[in-house]
Amino acid sequence: MTPKFGSGSKSKPNLPAKGSAPAAGTPGGPNKGLIRKETHVKSALAGKTPQATDDSDKPVLGDINEPLDEALAEVEVKLAQAPADRELHVRRYKILRKMADRAAMRAALQQAARQCGDPFFGVKLAEALEEEGAYHKALEWRRWVAQFEPDDPDTIRRLAATAVRAGALETAEESYSHLLEVRSKDDAPLGGTFFEEMLGKGLDLETRKSLQKMGLRLLNQALATRKNSPSLLEAAARLAYRAKDLKAAQAAYEKAIHANSKHKNVDQWKSELLRVYAHLGLQDRWHALNESLIKSLSKAVREARGDTRAWNMLANLQIQAGRFEEAIATLKESLRADSKNAQALWELGRLYVRMGRSQEAVDYYQDIINDPGEKKSVRRAIERALAELYFKLGRYPEALEIYMREEDSNIRMIAPIYEAVGEIEEAQALYLKSVAQAPRDAKGHLGLAEYWVRREDWPQAAEAAREGLRCTYATEEVHSNLAVALATAQMKMSQVNEALQTMEEICVAYPDSIQQIFRKVKLILLQGRKEEAMHLAEEVRVSAQHQTGCAPSSSTLWTLLGDTCSLLGRIDEAQQAYAQALKYDAMDATAVRGLGILAEKQGDLAQALELYERFVVLDPLNLATPTIRQRIKTLQAKGFRRPAPPPVLSPEVAHVGPPPAPVGRPGFPGLPPKPGAASAGPQNREGWLGDGSVEDWYNPGG
Repeated sequence: MTPKFGSGSKSKPNLPAKGSAPAAGTPGGPNKGLIRKETHVKSALAGKTPQATDDSDKPVLGDINEPLDEALAEVEVKLAQAPADRELHVRRYKILRKMADRAAMRAALQQAARQCGDPFFGVKLAEALEEEGAYHKALEWRRWVAQFEPDDPDTIRRLAATAVRAGALETAEESYSHLLEVRSKDDAPLGGTFFEEMLGKGLDLETRKSLQKMGLRLLNQALATRKNSPSLLEAAARLAYRAKDLKAAQAAYEKAIHANSKHKNVDQWKSELLRVYAHLGLQDRWHALNESLIKSLSKAVREARGDTRAWNMLANLQIQAGRFEEAIATLKESLRADSKNAQALWELGRLYVRMGRSQEAVDYYQDIINDPGEKKSVRRAIERALAELYFKLGRYPEALEIYMREEDSNIRMIAPIYEAVGEIEEAQALYLKSVAQAPRDAKGHLGLAEYWVRREDWPQAAEAAREGLRCTYATEEVHSNLAVALATAQMKMSQVNEALQTMEEICVAYPDSIQQIFRKVKLILLQGRKEEAMHLAEEVRVSAQHQTGCAPSSSTLWTLLGDTCSLLGRIDEAQQAYAQALKYDAMDATAVRGLGILAEKQGDLAQALELYERFVVLDPLNLATPTIRQRIKTLQAKGFRRPAPPPVLSPEVAHVGPPPAPVGRPGFPGLPPKPGAASAGPQNREGWLGDGSVEDWYNPGG
């Protein structure tokens, strides 16, 4: 393994044996550290005379080879004699930083700043304070530094960014406005990361909303003199979308595309504009732009067959338009052009699964896994995809066999298999081990949080979810699911206001996710605000209808549409929506459950049983699964038992029976399911979204 800089023997001076006397000027000799230049370059350039101090006692910054305590004591003695010596203060700061004495380091930087009047120390002190979350104190020092170089762009940007974290938005806006003046000739005066800064991650809900409005004002101010700036228009479009100002987002995207038709990101802007059109319900514009983009990308990949990005975008557009066969042809052609296109490999397998061609997907995955010419990283990723498919098909031994090939790396995926077959103690140990292995991995915390939810251990679920939300990185799916787990636990502990706040925050973080908005409905109902809840459910229904009318392939949107229609009593529309969800994803467990509930409500109990059994196989760990299992038992007791299906399950099979035999521990025979598998005991609720029926929404305790 390549050593870190400064850690290897080659990057360290050869120190003499203890007690020897190296020659002057050599490392370890009387001149401690490396010899410095005779002249202070900055002072010389500024026409200043360097301070008369003994440079031979000052090593290059960070080159401290003697014991730190001794080095610090030596510096303190010299500072007593020369309290304004900048280099001595820098040396003390470096020593204290190496000693990890943060309190002493901050005090030393503050003393140095006041003694020397040098902005360097103010910058370092502000950074140290920010690392500890002391943004208000850091802001004071940013202001102090700005006195020295009030028109320096970097200083202004740092001041503005710190002001944002401190919640001093007025100061931040003034600073950014000043930056626009200083960078009057720049095409991107606010910097390349301005959009990310305006998202306000980690800030409270109201501050984030105010921050995004401030960001839009600044972008409009910048655009007043740079009307066609691609970077500014892109940032304005994306920020307006995040702030739910869809009309402003539409205008900014359309202007960016029109004014910069040859820009390298123009296709990406068009794909993002499609999302805005879908939310606005502009179906004609959506279909026209989607068709135009498909044609232009089809031409581009013919002319440049190695353009992996264009191939993948083309396939994605065809998929979201519901043109699956065309997408399969595109993905296969892209693989002929570039056999190492990992994204195409992945998407092709997923598409087979969504179309219900599960055996075709299995064969396809195995071909890649067994290809010795394929990269190991790709084979591993495809192996996991195959194991995930086996899990959804209820083929637990085959899923486990794949995961056990690299057991330590797959603990997080192995745990649900044991839980699904009722080996709860083993599953719990694995969930805990997964978090211990990677405490900064949000996925591990999510697995544990959802496990505690299923065990109805609400305090543990809330704590695990909070730990996951503290992780610095998580995908949108993981982040939102952690919030759902936390809100679920809060709701079950009768902390309805806290649960609603949790969902409010996730809705601000992901404003285009109407699934999160719909989850607020039950919380609002629990507060007795029925009219408001039904109005919000209707808004979600209309939005889902708009989006599926544009990009029909999202099964989750169709399922959401089914849930809202079921809640609102629009049963026929709910049934059609669930059926559409399964058309675009044959393994959508929530849609299967929704159809089962509708069948039971309409008195078709045999069909309901069939659908319930399929749901349990597809999603054995869903929050609603324990209740659905009870309904299966009730229907079977009434004589609606179906014949056992073939052993290999597939979404194409019309009659799906109970789950196959459990796996048991590796190396041992399969153990029978323990009583109450995947359930901590009797439950009186359906889980977060309930079963979609009106009764569930109005009788949450029954």
